[in-house]
Amino acid sequence: MKNKKLVAFMMAAVLGIGSLSVSMYTGKDTKLPDFPTEITVEAAAAPSATTLASAVKKAYGKNYLPSYKLGATEIKDRYGVASSLYSSVYAEVPMMTAHVDELVIFQAKNDASKKQIKKAVKKYQKQLKESTMQYPMNLLKIQGSKVYTNDNYVCFIMLGSISKKTEEQGSDSDIIKAYQKQNKKAVNAMKKQLK
Repeated sequence: MKNKKLVAFMMAAVLGIGSLSVSMYTGKDTKLPDFPTEITVEAAAAPSATTLASAVKKAYGKNYLPSYKLGATEIKDRYGVASSLYSSVYAEVPMMTAHVDELVIFQAKNDASKKQIKKAVKKYQKQLKESTMQYPMNLLKIQGSKVYTNDNYVCFIMLGSISKKTEEQGSDSDIIKAYQKQNKKAVNAMKKQLK
């Protein structure tokens, strides 16, 4: 008889503790722990102009000829772009004046500065194309140069080499198209970095 009472008492105690634990998580006065309902993922920082230039150099390998990096004053003198308009820049030209290869990448600070930079770079390209002081062998390469924009980046590209056969036997139009195709390598290299 005592055993039956003891068992009944134990059963009542177990049931009481169980209902107490349930009420702790479902009662009015009890608050369940807060769990985040959304996760915030920070956007990756935009690559610098130097990072994009490294990708371009890798794409061209030994055919990348620019080797003289321009400073802020030289950039302003050459392209008409003040340092206050960009957050990063990479501008490189060849050491030898017989070559015209160059790569310029501006990372504009905002949309307004991007417009100003693009206008200045287009003006620079136009002056190159109209200049009569160029080596004859460079005239068509200059015609094939490219001004490329992507997000807040404004770039001037005049890179690469074409086959001797195209150079010697191709029409002016064929040669310009071949240089334009060469510049596309730089565009593709930058696009991969900006995905």
